[in-house]
Amino acid sequence: MNLREINHKLYGKLNILTSVSGAIILLAIWAFFEASIWFVIPDFLLLILCVFSPKKYNIFFITCIIFSLIGISAHFLFTSQYLDISSKMLMSTPFLNENMLDIVDSRYNQEGVIAALWQTTTIVPVKVWTFKAVEHKFNFFSYLLFIAISRAIRMFLVCFIFSYLGKRLSNFLRKNTLQFLLLYLIVFFIVLLRIT
Repeated sequence: MNLREINHKLYGKLNILTSVSGAIILLAIWAFFEASIWFVIPDFLLLILCVFSPKKYNIFFITCIIFSLIGISAHFLFTSQYLDISSKMLMSTPFLNENMLDIVDSRYNQEGVIAALWQTTTIVPVKVWTFKAVEHKFNFFSYLLFIAISRAIRMFLVCFIFSYLGKRLSNFLRKNTLQFLLLYLIVFFIVLLRIT
């Protein structure tokens, strides 16, 4: 089997995988748990889904933002009741450091709850912003509104841009799927290493 055949088969399999309900379920689970336990933003999965199933970007966006907000809400409410346990869970999150906590504290001290709008422009996970929002005793609904706006803008841009690229580059991707996935994995790990 040559590289061309491998790329063609891989492209076909990814098109099938990203178009089934299993992909949406995986995205929902990822988005929910990223808000409290998991440390990798769902945008990495959104990117792949939108590139290989560009016509479904609106479904991917809606699924991701809804389950992200459900996860954020659950984390906020859990942290409100069990701050000590939540603190221990937070500090055991891979790639998290004290500097990230300080960044969020500084923003909240300067701007209040509206600082949550900055969440997606930083490398600080949403779980830190949520934990600190509880520590600062912010109103749940105010926090949820600002964090929803922030995350929705970023997630929509990811969905829109990568579905656009998926439509425009489908022939290229069909011929270079393996190379695209390798590049994707390299960028993914570089981003993870940059965070540490």
